[in-house]
This record gives sequence, structure tokens and C-alpha cells, in this order.
Amino acid sequence: MSSDERTRIAIVYVRAYLSTPILRLSGAGIAGLTLAIGLNAFDKERRYVIDMYECTPELSEIGAGIMMYPKTLHILEDIGVSETLIPCFDHPPDLIPRTIFSARKVDHKPHGKHVLNVTQNGGSLPLHRADLQRSLVTHLPKPDSPTPCTLHLSWRLLNYTQESPSGPITLHFASGVTRTCDILIGADGIKSTIRQIFLSRFSNPEQYQRYMEPLWAGTYAYRGLVSMEALAKEYPNHRLLDLTSTLYISKNKYSVVYPVSGGRGVNIVATIFDKEKENTVREGPWQAEATQEEFAEAFAGWEDEFQALIKCTEKPTRWALHNLDHLDICAKGRVIMIGDAAHGMVPHLGAGAGTGIDVSVVFYPLRTRPDIDNVVEIYNSVRGPRGVNMSKASIHQGHLYYFEGQEFDNYKEGDEVPWDLVYKTGLAIQENWDWTADDPKVERRRTEALFEERQKSSA
Repeated sequence: MSSDERTRIAIVYVRAYLSTPILRLSGAGIAGLTLAIGLNAFDKERRYVIDMYECTPELSEIGAGIMMYPKTLHILEDIGVSETLIPCFDHPPDLIPRTIFSARKVDHKPHGKHVLNVTQNGGSLPLHRADLQRSLVTHLPKPDSPTPCTLHLSWRLLNYTQESPSGPITLHFASGVTRTCDILIGADGIKSTIRQIFLSRFSNPEQYQRYMEPLWAGTYAYRGLVSMEALAKEYPNHRLLDLTSTLYISKNKYSVVYPVSGGRGVNIVATIFDKEKENTVREGPWQAEATQEEFAEAFAGWEDEFQALIKCTEKPTRWALHNLDHLDICAKGRVIMIGDAAHGMVPHLGAGAGTGIDVSVVFYPLRTRPDIDNVVEIYNSVRGPRGVNMSKASIHQGHLYYFEGQEFDNYKEGDEVPWDLVYKTGLAIQENWDWTADDPKVERRRTEALFEERQKSSA
């Protein structure tokens, strides 16, 4: 089959959050790369040609830590990516029950109190986001691959048009150039241009106005990387030196801390929540540089071992966390949104990247039959709701970390809270991690069965 006869898929890639010319890989970036690799792996009959359009002039490694779980790793294994990631983990992947986080009520000095160990089969596989990006880019199909894939840099999408629902899509770029494709994949992040265009084309766009722009989660997150060597000098008996990922929780604040880069570094994310500002519009940039002094002041009441982490965080940044309202339709006709463009979520469950990677399961049936209509139906009826559920679960998980609820209304940071309430919250936190060891092959078989059923009903 010649290139002209193949179905051409355009993946419009990440829209940078900042004005600097970099590729900012969020869930959407990872989703777009994974989908391109997956299509190449699944496309045994070589039916497709892939174009990836990125608005920035270069690909740069950026970001901090990311949590990988057995389910997500199994999907990457199926498309041939996992082997390059294994050296980045602090232990070999398996399904042995392992601790994801050691949870501590942290707002006591000099030492906080252990709540419980959040344990699941396989635990977690933390790594640096740049390591995941590097691995995915290495496996990205090339222009001369059996399924050709071309990466176009400095191509900023302004609009797309389509004369008929089943006809080709014309992409309009800022340079004035146009290109056509048969299927358009929007992987352009939480500030997605494609989502705004997609929703504005509905017959009742006013009903979808609240889905157009991200909402502030009422949360600031301080982020940084710590050298394990520096931490050992500052606090020789720190639990992170044993590669123990830790969840520090208190009223309206929490932090997750875990090893990255094979145990050579530590990723730290520490958040502050204001319930009254949740789901509001916030003006100004999302990211800013912070000082160590500002970081320390925000968490001054926390235990000594956490103070040591702050002292070793040389260049902290402060992020305003955003998410999307829960969109009920993410695909229509020949346009499909994936990753953060569809389900941008808060990071409290570590599920954003994994949810983006999961989408490759839905596209698996395209390996033998280019039946995009049924794929769109399945995506909206199965994967769309899953993305919404994960987004809602992430919000709920954050509320648990923050001791948010009527039973905690009379307590503030540093108060002695009845231990039965604290432990009950810890159990709820653990329960919400049950999905991490699910077998993606079960979902794939379910998707395949739905695909076959829809094909028979439409025959």
C-alpha cells in the first residue's frame, strides 16, 4: 500500500504553557508520543501514515518526577518501550506487594506520626519525567519506518476545517500553510486549542462553555529535585535514603516525596489547598520560581525530616494546579482528543500520564481495520467515562490528603486529631490505589469485544 493510499493521522502536539521555546511534556505529551509508537506497533498491515505537529521549535527535556505503575508499564511493554525504562527504576518491576507510600501525619515537631503503608501489588515505579520522554522519543517511528511518522516543529495550529463529517480535515497553521489528514488527534495539553475549536462546532456550544478553559484547583504546588547525596549529609537517617516513598499529610496541605533516576535523586511535590478557591478562574502565569525561604515558611510547622528536604531543594518552583471540568464527549467524526486535552486532572492520584497512555488500548482495533466510526463510539462510551472517573477520583484523593470534610472542620494544621479519624482516612487513601495493578489485557479484550459487537450491529 503506497503512502498516498494510507489513512493519514495527524497528532497535534503539546501547546507550551510558557512563552519560552520548549516542549512541555504533560499527560498530553506522553499520550501523543505513546499513541504514535502504539500505532506503529499495532499497524501490521501498514495502513497508516502519521504526522506530529509541535508548535515549538525544539524538543527539550523538562519536568520532574512521575509515578509509573504495573498497569501502565504493561501497556508500554506491549508497544516495545518498557526495556529502556527498567534501568531508571529503583527496583525491577514485579507484582510483589510493595509500599507505594509510607503515609505520615506530618504537622508535629520534631517528628510526625506514621499512619500506614499504602500497599498494592507491584507498588510504584517512580522515575524522572525526562527519562520517560527520552525513552518514548527513542522509540518514535521515523519517516522511513513501515508506518511512517514525521515530526514537524514550529507548526502552531490555528484552526481546522472539514467540508463533510467523513471527509478529510484541513489543518490551518500560523505560518499560513495548510495540511490535510483523515484523522485528527488532539494531544495539545490542558490548554488545548483543538478542544476549544471542537466544542465551539457543536450545535449547542453554550452548553460546553465551562469545558473550554481549565479551572484553578485552589492549590499551589511547590516542586523540586533533591540530590540523595545532599540529603544524606543534611539528615543521615532520612527514610528516603532507604528509597521509601513518603506521603506527608496535614490539614489543607500534603506532600509526596519519592526517589527518581534510579535512586540518585528525590522528587518533591508539596501542596497547599484553599477550598474556597477550588474551581475558580485564576489570572497570571501558572508557574513561577520560588525561594527556599518561601518554601520553608509555607511548611514551617512540619516535622524535622521534611525541613531537611526543603533545605536540600535548591531551586524550588511554585505551580498553580489546574484541571478541566469533566467533559462527556471527547471524540466526534474524525476528531479525537486524548490525554490532558480531554481529561486534564490534578496530580493527587498520579493518574494523569497513565490515563493518557491507556488510550492506546482503544486504538488497538485499528491495527487490522481502519473503522474510525466504531473507535470513536467506543472511545466516548468506555474510555471517556474512565478519564472522567479518574479525574473525579484524583480530586477526591486530594480531599482525603487535606483532611477535607465535616468531621475535620473544627481542626487546623498542628491540632491533635482523633486517631480513629486519621486512620480511617488512611484506609480510604489506600483503597483508591487499587487500579494500579489492573491487567490492561482485560480492558483490551473488552474493547475488542465491543468493537466486534458494533461491527456486527452495523453490518
